[in-house]
Amino acid sequence: MNTATARPHAKTTRAACGLVLALLCAEAAQADGEFFQLDIAEGATDSSLAITRGRLNLGASYARYDGGSAASMSVLWSLPLDGVGTFKVGPSLARTLSDTDPNETQFGAKVSFERWAPTGFGHLFVLGDYSTIDNTYFGLVQAGFGTTGVAAEVSVGGSDHYSAVSAALTKRIGQGPVVLRAGYKFKAETVFVGFAVNTF
Repeated sequence: MNTATARPHAKTTRAACGLVLALLCAEAAQADGEFFQLDIAEGATDSSLAITRGRLNLGASYARYDGGSAASMSVLWSLPLDGVGTFKVGPSLARTLSDTDPNETQFGAKVSFERWAPTGFGHLFVLGDYSTIDNTYFGLVQAGFGTTGVAAEVSVGGSDHYSAVSAALTKRIGQGPVVLRAGYKFKAETVFVGFAVNTF
């Protein structure tokens, strides 16, 4: 048998089995909620929005930077796995506006994974996603510290055109959904401040 020919078929079979397993093991979707975040740094502004209704998830982002701006949107379907986390998959759309190059609109697919878990010190949250548009990826690990409302996070992101690494401290205001943020972007070598509203 030609090994080079067999490998794509094997990968397709494994992917199909994984999807079937996810659908069979899926439990009730997470609670409905909304999330909005805005970070402002010298020369750049980043914002993101997420809305969940049942298993349907709408995501959007917008970034303004020196030389242009970029926006994206995705519609994802949740596949929760008990004891593992929640996978999400669906179509995505991106629009890039450049001050010098032609504007560009692209369509693709996106897959995401997230897990929130209680710990002895508070909680741990892990998020990762990948889009076929320009091989865009993002990963985040956040540790929350009990009832203090304080959390620390590290994130990485990138695509065929950029890469970023940042760290931040956040503080929830009272018992409400508003969180203040401050951090540092290592590759851009700049400080950022911002806020988030999280109703999940």
